[in-house]
Amino acid sequence: MSPRFDSIPPKTDPEYVRPPDSAYKVSDDPSYRRHQAVNKVFTERLTNRITGRGDKQQRVFGIDPQEQFFAGVLASQYPYRKAQAEDDTFQNIATKVAPFTLGLKFRLNEDVADDAVVDVTPDAKVFYRRYPTYKEQVEHGELANAAEDIEIEEVKETDVRADGGTEAEGARTQSLVGVYERLEPSFPSIELTGSDLKEAAETGQTIKQSLDEPFAEARREFENAKRTFREADPDATYREQGDVPPEARKDESSFKEYINQVFSGEPVPTPWRAAVRITCSRRPEESTIVVSVQLVNTHGEDFSEAIKCDSEWQTYLFDAGVSVDINGASLLPFESQEIRDKYQYDGEIYAVGENCAVNSRGGETVSYAETTTVPIHEQPKYRSRETVPAPFEALADGVTNNVLGVIADEMERAAEQYDELRDEVLKEKSEAAGEDFNNAIEEFIAERERFKRGRKLIQEDEDVGRAFRALNRTFSQMGDEFTEWRLFQIIFIVMSIPDIVAQADPDRDIKDHLDIGDVIYFPTGGGKTEAYLGLVVFTAFYDRLRGKHFGTTAWTKFPLRLLSLQQLQRIANVLCQAETIRRKDDNFSGEEFSVGYFVGKNNTPNKVIEGDSNGANNARKARDNKEKQEDWLIVSECPYCGEDSVEVTGDEQRLRIVHQCTNSECPEVERQGGEAAELPVYITDEEVYRYAPTFIVSTIDKMAIMGMQRRARTLFGRVKHRCPNHGYTGENRCLCDDWNYPDDIQCDSESLESVDPVDPPSLFIQDELHLLREEFGAFDSHYETFLQEWMDKVTDNGWTPKYVAATATIAGAKEQVQSLYWRDAKIFPSQGPRLKQSFYAYEDPHQLGRQMVGAVPRSVSRTFAINTVIKEYAQIVQKFRADLDSLRDALFSIDATSGPLDLPDKVNEQENLLQDLLTQYETQISYNISKGNSDMLQRSVKTMINWQLESYGEPYKSLTSVSLTGETPMSIVRDALDRLESDDPDRPIDIVIATSMISHGVDVNKFNFISFFGMPRNTAEYIQAYSRVGRRHTGSVFLLFDSMRARDRSHYTRFDHYHRYQDLLVEATPLERWAEFAVECTLPGIFAGLIIQYYDELLEDQYDDRVYLHEGLQEAARNGDIDREEMLEMVLRCYAVTEDHEREWADTTGMQLYREKLKKYFKELWTRAMKKPLNPKKDWIGFLLDREEDHRGPMRSLRDIDEQIPVYPTPGSAVALKMLTDN
Repeated sequence: MSPRFDSIPPKTDPEYVRPPDSAYKVSDDPSYRRHQAVNKVFTERLTNRITGRGDKQQRVFGIDPQEQFFAGVLASQYPYRKAQAEDDTFQNIATKVAPFTLGLKFRLNEDVADDAVVDVTPDAKVFYRRYPTYKEQVEHGELANAAEDIEIEEVKETDVRADGGTEAEGARTQSLVGVYERLEPSFPSIELTGSDLKEAAETGQTIKQSLDEPFAEARREFENAKRTFREADPDATYREQGDVPPEARKDESSFKEYINQVFSGEPVPTPWRAAVRITCSRRPEESTIVVSVQLVNTHGEDFSEAIKCDSEWQTYLFDAGVSVDINGASLLPFESQEIRDKYQYDGEIYAVGENCAVNSRGGETVSYAETTTVPIHEQPKYRSRETVPAPFEALADGVTNNVLGVIADEMERAAEQYDELRDEVLKEKSEAAGEDFNNAIEEFIAERERFKRGRKLIQEDEDVGRAFRALNRTFSQMGDEFTEWRLFQIIFIVMSIPDIVAQADPDRDIKDHLDIGDVIYFPTGGGKTEAYLGLVVFTAFYDRLRGKHFGTTAWTKFPLRLLSLQQLQRIANVLCQAETIRRKDDNFSGEEFSVGYFVGKNNTPNKVIEGDSNGANNARKARDNKEKQEDWLIVSECPYCGEDSVEVTGDEQRLRIVHQCTNSECPEVERQGGEAAELPVYITDEEVYRYAPTFIVSTIDKMAIMGMQRRARTLFGRVKHRCPNHGYTGENRCLCDDWNYPDDIQCDSESLESVDPVDPPSLFIQDELHLLREEFGAFDSHYETFLQEWMDKVTDNGWTPKYVAATATIAGAKEQVQSLYWRDAKIFPSQGPRLKQSFYAYEDPHQLGRQMVGAVPRSVSRTFAINTVIKEYAQIVQKFRADLDSLRDALFSIDATSGPLDLPDKVNEQENLLQDLLTQYETQISYNISKGNSDMLQRSVKTMINWQLESYGEPYKSLTSVSLTGETPMSIVRDALDRLESDDPDRPIDIVIATSMISHGVDVNKFNFISFFGMPRNTAEYIQAYSRVGRRHTGSVFLLFDSMRARDRSHYTRFDHYHRYQDLLVEATPLERWAEFAVECTLPGIFAGLIIQYYDELLEDQYDDRVYLHEGLQEAARNGDIDREEMLEMVLRCYAVTEDHEREWADTTGMQLYREKLKKYFKELWTRAMKKPLNPKKDWIGFLLDREEDHRGPMRSLRDIDEQIPVYPTPGSAVALKMLTDN
């Protein structure tokens, strides 16, 4: 069967530059075809409901056509021309009037044949109003009342009439139902020759063709129709025209009499007018003629002569469009130098829309183009290649040659095939494109060489092989959903192994890439997390084998709290399964594998004991307080048994907030021999410091803690003792032996066990790299190089961490990694010769990933339009829920499946299947670019949308909504995610109203429809947001553009190409390491960090006071133990501004300016630190630096950007604040 998508290469091409052979066949599994069909039906019906297409839109009840069919409308020119003539209000009205033209622009060769024929065919629909029949009035009258929002006084007592109605019903008036009928004029094609076009180009004359005759024919059809609307009798009141009294609804004759009396005038006029206008211009420099074709609503062009109608819709053209079909010539593409520089892109745009998008088609040449006001782009499913399986079980059993050896051989074949396509791919491309092509092949070859070195270590190094087998055994125990690695995952893990081995043994002769940062670049949902998680597990096992029996192996950082919450469960699942493997092999001796959740007090407590010794005991709260137990439950599903059986409790003696599994049948509960099993999960900052978990999951802003908290050094292996009750400490006393801890908990220093420091973490992982931007990224970059310098200092340059980043949208990644980590970057996996076709992955020939749908509201406000989209989508789902037969018939009526649907024959099985399909498409996401819009929409759903749905009666019902924004409490977020992932019909969520916080880490398989209230501010954010849908099944993305924004208009008119070439349009992440004022924010923390983390560890026993306190600091400085010049040199190295840090890609000018700025600011901070504290109780280094109102102290968080401004209430404002808080 032929591929569904034009972008798919032929099957005759080399294997690794196209989909695999099996993908060209229609799959035997009908599941994806069913989901594609449901998605197609929903999209088609929604599109019809906003354009006026389809049989069901032939007649509309109770709502003006302009309010329902807002896409594809051409308005009258009347208000525009009138305002233009009056001049004073023109500028205001000109930006608000719906467009009265649409069309397309295309290019032809300037020597186009004289006898070439260009057929231009316009298209539009119009509506007229008629009176309802008596039956229609009875059926739709109550709904009309609801639509008009007429308030009816409640009648307390009602008597049942003989007809079964009530006296209350009979007593009230009823709105006259508006019934609108659609007409579709038959427009003839306008035939032009090549000669006509060349003449128009020479003379500049506009070719204009009136469409009066088709509209005259439509008008005759209107005049001959029954019950066409007439002007009201002059004596009829406005209320009589709009409301049908009770006596007129007694029977059909009474209703007819009412109509004839109230509406006795002439038929309402139908001023439909339009024309086609064609202009041509010659472009000698291109040897082309540019042809512009417009369909114009000409009503009101001369506003003084135009018929003014009571309602705007009477003059509107609906679902308007125009097409061009050429014989004897072909369209020439608009050229783009940027596209010529990209070897994967053809960039051939054959026509550009005006107030619309354009579709073009043809074979080797393109000769047809048409406008579309609701463009649809089909995005193929992007799949990991399975040519070479890499099953967990086989690799766990040591069968590496048959797997890894074959992969290496196939990579070599792929490199050869890439090169075979060189001439074809680079045809008519620029020299820059050729260089990019060569670089891509070189990068792929480098990946192959790194993979081969890793494979060799697995085969030849006993410890590496053992750790690799344990890694695969771990993943083989994770369940049946995934049984093998995706190709890019196993290659990434294996090619990174030499880095891990060389890191631990730098004298060993191994070529490593520790001097670069690896960036995993793969679409959302493709398995990036598992790729780096696999490397973490390997490294954890390898740590044990090389003698690191405790301490942190890896630290992964997320920019957003929601990301870290979502990932923690996945990470805990893997680490706990790895722990079961570790216990079975004595070679992996040491502490259990564990996970630390390190995100801050807005999510979990920072401390177990708050304040002084009489402060809140959070361990006690965790044991006794039900609310806190729910708030602090971070991992709800047991990683050992998979049941939702985890509870939070507290242990006061150990000062622990404990996650425990309470499932009596859980293997871990049985192993621990009690009623519950403690899980190796630490959720407070203090516990993370004390237990130095194997894998830390944190938000990126926690990096600032290094300038605030001396206890954090344990996370980098800087430990001295271990307390049997409270874990590790980097000092000479237990971390729970402090002034603010209760006396009965504090430890005797004699109970401490001495331990040697261990290596710092092997891996630093940055997920969602593209979110580290602007000042947030600049701050992080300073702390990243500070950590590198500190680790170099305490390990005598004996430790080089490996940096890994992951992202699904990327631009300028190398520059970003250079700024963040001061090292070069490699983006993995490399690209193939063709777009989305490589050794690693491919676009599927048949399976649809997502449908992107675009629209611009032309006749209503954007707010009204998005409400309509949400309501209509809900109605589609709810109607099908109640009528499964209609869903089945609709599925069989469309051609969107590429094969049979294979619905079950048994009725109950078929119904269950259809209900399940609907469940996959029931929940909507509404994305808003601001919290204000989100709040507005939340109100709309709860009022207008739900009110309308309820007024329609059965089977429609109101929607249950939830708001997810950056301000949503974590407890509500967790509850929402639990409800979305469950199948509990009593706790549904029909619509998630969200801002950008949903764009990352919210992975819910039944998200398959998202609407955008305006285009997100950048393409990367748009990609991340729409990637929430279509992760497992075909999904739809509905973009409601803002016609007032130039960027929205551009994306709308070039809709298909924007989506096809989106990766090119992703904006580079703005991050300036040398930002002018960033150093003023970060240096106090880095200054304090060197004192707290480096000098305090070094000098802990030498002075009565610790050196992070004023007296100890002054004494150490006097004695030369803390030397100003030495510390300044360390600071300069922390910022990577010394001559040693110069790189070929570095901005040396920025470095030099920063160096001088640092010297000046360091001097100021040193002076502050040495001064006597203003308050003797505030002698800590942070207070010493932050002495006065205009000073800055160490950052508490990387989001701690703005200076704090004191706000003091006045007597008047205090009253107002109290009123607000009371409400």
